[in-house]
Amino acid sequence: MNSQTSNDCDRKYDRDFLLSPDKRNQVMELWEVQKFGLDTFGNPDHVCIYGMKPAEWYGRGVRLLARTTIEAVSDQLGTVIGTDVVRVLKNAPALKVGVVDPFAGSCNGLYTILLHVKCAKGIAFEVEKTIYEMTTRNIASLQANIELINGNYKALLGRHRFPADHCIVAFLAPPWGDALSSDSGLDLARTKPPIAEIVDDFESVYAGQPVLYVTQVHEHIEPNSLAALKGKFEWTELRIYDVNAEGMRHGVLLGSKRWLR
Repeated sequence: MNSQTSNDCDRKYDRDFLLSPDKRNQVMELWEVQKFGLDTFGNPDHVCIYGMKPAEWYGRGVRLLARTTIEAVSDQLGTVIGTDVVRVLKNAPALKVGVVDPFAGSCNGLYTILLHVKCAKGIAFEVEKTIYEMTTRNIASLQANIELINGNYKALLGRHRFPADHCIVAFLAPPWGDALSSDSGLDLARTKPPIAEIVDDFESVYAGQPVLYVTQVHEHIEPNSLAALKGKFEWTELRIYDVNAEGMRHGVLLGSKRWLR
């Protein structure tokens, strides 16, 4: 990547710029990660991942693409999600837990959840080879119990699955694309792929096991899509957190199958 220039310094590092066609697949320099945090959140250390601030994780050789910097679940958000997952799992009907992330990206969401769900293993799928290879290098020194697989989860979920004696935590955070509107909020039926379709894919593999679905959501959700998704579960709880990400409040919809909290 080119070194810092005056034009780079003057440019605002926000979501639109990092996701722009010319920038999205570039590897971020440390100063760019810090500028994004400062320009967007007023905090150069905003992009905390793997339990480290930017200067520390960058110094240890961790690298992110511009779009992965945007899409990565921060430590702050991952911590509150992990805390909620542990709370709900206290009433799970199985002692063994496996966590599955079909859209790995940086893998920090899965990594942080596993810090809270003790003794659990994670399986993650990443379809894009560049991100898969970068994330593989990033997490190599973390001693995380994660099996990272390069490929589409739809084709591989049944081949890389947890045994029947496991309770499954499915962490669903697919790309939102144009599913988020300032008028109607996040349409869960328009994520890529739609959340309900992902749930059906998991049900085809784990139909005989208890599953806790943890779907990342926005503070504003299109109501019809939310109602439809809730209807697929036996128990649900919507949690919106005070933690800001990308200038907005995120949360999760918790939903269980084959057990009631």
